[in-house]
Amino acid sequence: MGSRHLDFKKSFQISIQPLLTAVSKEDLHGEFAICTNIEKENLYRLFIQVTKLLHENIAEQFESRCQETQVSSTFDKVELLVEEQTLDTLPADDACIKDVKEKLSTLKMDEIQYLKSLLQQVEEQNSGMESQIQSLKQNMGLSNAMNAVEKLRSWNSHLFRAPYG
Repeated sequence: MGSRHLDFKKSFQISIQPLLTAVSKEDLHGEFAICTNIEKENLYRLFIQVTKLLHENIAEQFESRCQETQVSSTFDKVELLVEEQTLDTLPADDACIKDVKEKLSTLKMDEIQYLKSLLQQVEEQNSGMESQIQSLKQNMGLSNAMNAVEKLRSWNSHLFRAPYG
């Protein structure tokens, strides 16, 4: 694996990290203020597990896309072209230089387009995951509220039950 490919993978990992760690423990606790501290801690642990799984899934999808589109071989070709260009000390004619420039430009433009589409896919996946997380947060809040109402009903039924049954 060439250095460009490694840099590409590192850049991807660095770029998705903030997206997956955008919610702090305090933010999560603030969203569930009606919950007990134990419930908040359980929710936070669940959130961390979901975040880890999302990160792994995105990384696997990225790796899969890289293999499908032969990113590694493309980077190898680019590195080979760059290496050949730097090793070629003989003066080349203008037509050959123009060909190489055109090929490199085409490769770079294709690479840019691919990276843009890959970034767009990741952003769409992240957007979908954010929607799912928001939905989970809302469902958890609704569930906790329903549990609280049920507890109040239970307490009320015990309080107002006739003493002689």
